[in-house]
Order: sequence, then C-alpha cells, then structure tokens
Amino acid sequence: MTDNNDLRLESSPHPQVLGIRRNPPSTPSSEFSVVTKRPKYNTTASGSRNRPRRCDFDDTTQAILNAAIREYRAIICTREPFPDTETSRKLSAVAWVNACTARSAQVQLSEDIARMVSAHTYAVMARASEVRGRLKTIARSIVSNVYGVSKLNEDGDNREAIRNLLMRGNFLYRDFEKRTGYLLTPAISDIVNKMWFEDKEDDGIVFSKCFTSDGGGIPPQTIALVCTVIENCLDEYQGGAFSEIPFTRSMYRARYEARLEYFEDFSKKTRQASIIPRLCQRILKLARKHAKADAEPITQKILIEDAEVEAATKEWEDIVFSDEE
Repeated sequence: MTDNNDLRLESSPHPQVLGIRRNPPSTPSSEFSVVTKRPKYNTTASGSRNRPRRCDFDDTTQAILNAAIREYRAIICTREPFPDTETSRKLSAVAWVNACTARSAQVQLSEDIARMVSAHTYAVMARASEVRGRLKTIARSIVSNVYGVSKLNEDGDNREAIRNLLMRGNFLYRDFEKRTGYLLTPAISDIVNKMWFEDKEDDGIVFSKCFTSDGGGIPPQTIALVCTVIENCLDEYQGGAFSEIPFTRSMYRARYEARLEYFEDFSKKTRQASIIPRLCQRILKLARKHAKADAEPITQKILIEDAEVEAATKEWEDIVFSDEE
C-alpha cells in the first residue's frame, strides 16, 4: 500500500525537482528563468477572492495550472487513486512543481491553486473522484462485453453468474470458468488502453514516466485500480438486475488497498517466475502499441535523378527575373 511518507517530490516523475519554494526569490536563479512571487488573478464577478476561477489567473499561471491538473490526474492513477486530503495536497504540489519546471517558471503554490489542481470544485478530493468516475464509465461497457453481465439469463437473474465471477477472484482469469490464464483477462488491458492510451496524445504517453514503474511496466497501483473498478462493475449486478454502485473512496478504497497488498505479496511469492513484473510489462507494451506510440514515422526518400539535375541547371542558367517578378 502507498505510504504517505513516500509521496515526496524526489519520487515524482521529475527527480531533479528537490522541493517547493513557498516564497520564491525575487530574482531568477539558474534553475528558473521566470519568477512570479504570487500568482496574479482578478476578482470574480461577485468581487470575492475566496473562490477564483481558472480564467481569473494570468496567462502564465493558467498554462501551468492546466498542465498541473492533467499531470495530477496521471499521478493519482499510478500512485494513489483514493487520496485523503493531505495526500491530495502533496500530489498536487508534485504536479505543480513539475509543471513549473517544464516551463522554466516558478509560481508560488497558493491555497487557491492547490485546490484547483486537485479539484474542479473546492472540495479537495473532487478531482480524484472525477477521474474515478471517467474510469468507471469506460470500465462498465468493457466489463459488460467481456463478462456478458448485461445479458440476463432466461430467468432474468444474473446473481449466480456474478457470484461465480467474484468468487476467489475468478474474474481475473482469461477463462474464468476453468480458472486458467490468471491475470490475463482482456478486461484489464482493454480498460488501460481506453482510459490512458487511446493515442499518442493521451496521458499514458504524455506522462510516460508516471505510467512506467521501476520494472519497466505499468505500475502495480494502476493494475490494482483497474481490477477494483472491474469488481465494482460486477457488484452492480449482484442483485440480479443492474443497480448502480458509485465507485467512491469510502466504499472501494479498502478493496483497492487489499488488492494492491495482495499483488505485492503474490509478487514476492512468485519472484522466481516474475509474474507481476512480466504482467505489468506486457500490459504497458500492449497499451503503447494500441496508442501507436512506438510506430516509426512514415518516411520516403525522394531520389534525385542526374537527368533532372542537368535539365534544371540548363534551364535556370537562361532564366532572368525582372524587378516586377
């Protein structure tokens, strides 16, 4: 499980960032070329500075804010998808410093900005909730197709089928009836591809350092998150017919942490076979292929023929341009 003490800037995707300067110097250093002591913003229509909008900030701060928000979404999906308030603030700070560093700028991380990085609204954890909501929407259709849970049995009851899928983690098998192909259910890769690797501009490629673990594969935290959202989608059919169950922190954080802890223990016990590292590498390889991130650009050398060179040379020797041409 993720320890809040490990959520340091040094472990961010940009290890050269050593910390947050809450009170940056008034003159540029060798590390930064632009320094803004405090982010500038206008008052809102109501005249209150308590709840600034994104458009209220100056252009530099807006650009950094947009980048930080996007990176924050990538970070929580690969490190801590169910953050508490303190963890959310720490991850917001990581995203903010990285966005500043990428733009050779230094803008103070104010309370207003920290809230906007981590939340569309002013509840600190809403941004993570937004990401989980999108993940759930994507997962629901994939789970329906892979496991056939939307097609009711003749008696209109899915309870037995769902019970069998959830029993002993059967839904994680490629063949969940024979329990073969452990952790190879296509649902995992399909969700990863659709959520983060749709194309070269998607978060999985743009923030490739976030989505690549030390072992060179997708982070185990992301796999645990995907497995948990699959379980959530299956839970919605436990009563037979579909009944929506929100993918919330209060209901599923404990399951996510249990799944991640299980993967850690399973990885230790299967160290010689290297199952979890190989799984993570395989999923990342398939995801990058899906996004066409590793495809070589189509190039074709244009050949120059000697006859073409000779003809052009002779022709241009006789060309004289007038002043009007």
